[in-house]
Amino acid sequence: MQMEVYNIFKVNFKREWIQMKRYLPNTISELIIFYIVFLGFFLGISLIGDPENLDYNIQMIIMNYIFWYLVLSLTQGIGLEISDEAGRGTLEQLTITPYKLWFIFITRMTSVIIISMISISILLFLAMLTTRQNLNLDLLSIIPILLITLIGVLGVGYLISSITIIIKESGYLIQIFQFVIMGMTFIPLTTAPFLKFAPFMYGLQLIREITINNFSILSLNINDIVFLLLNSLIYFITGIYVFNRAEKFAKQKGLLGHY
Repeated sequence: MQMEVYNIFKVNFKREWIQMKRYLPNTISELIIFYIVFLGFFLGISLIGDPENLDYNIQMIIMNYIFWYLVLSLTQGIGLEISDEAGRGTLEQLTITPYKLWFIFITRMTSVIIISMISISILLFLAMLTTRQNLNLDLLSIIPILLITLIGVLGVGYLISSITIIIKESGYLIQIFQFVIMGMTFIPLTTAPFLKFAPFMYGLQLIREITINNFSILSLNINDIVFLLLNSLIYFITGIYVFNRAEKFAKQKGLLGHY
């Protein structure tokens, strides 16, 4: 079983890697566009922001923007994959394999996360270089928090893609959702404490504490880690459940073969 899981992951990782190389100009242009948009945020906060808190505000923008880029890649990813498979006429074929559709896509999204780290690292380096800000990149503290947070992000991705699996073309909904995510990531929990129950927001807050306030995972309260884990698991399990129900409905209505 472990070898089968490895082989599925290997095939999907190779697929994503080939696509990235094949469409490298698109990847580079997307990175440039995101960097230009970041420059707009940076110049805006530099011109009208509070000079006394300027460094802190710029560091917050860097973290919020990088995190938004990552969350956007995952939440959109599953839905776009379903649309692409439906457009090629291969979506129905995936559902008749021995593996659940949600499992196939989670291996793809794991591949996307690994490959996206290249773009994210470049974007983070450019942001720090441009703003002359040094963040506390304690990977031993950041990676565990990030991985737990991404479990919940994947759950949100499945919730969104459950719409796509029925109506196939849901690009407009995904575009609207990307601005919702942006709005959420730029709101500090001190301003809206209730957002700690939203997906990925508490993980982002803990990563801010590490990168901006020089915390480490050992200095975080164990209750914070437990809350983050439960929050992420609830969203992930909910997302998988809704996705499976949507897949079952699509099969019953014969929608998987239509685009």
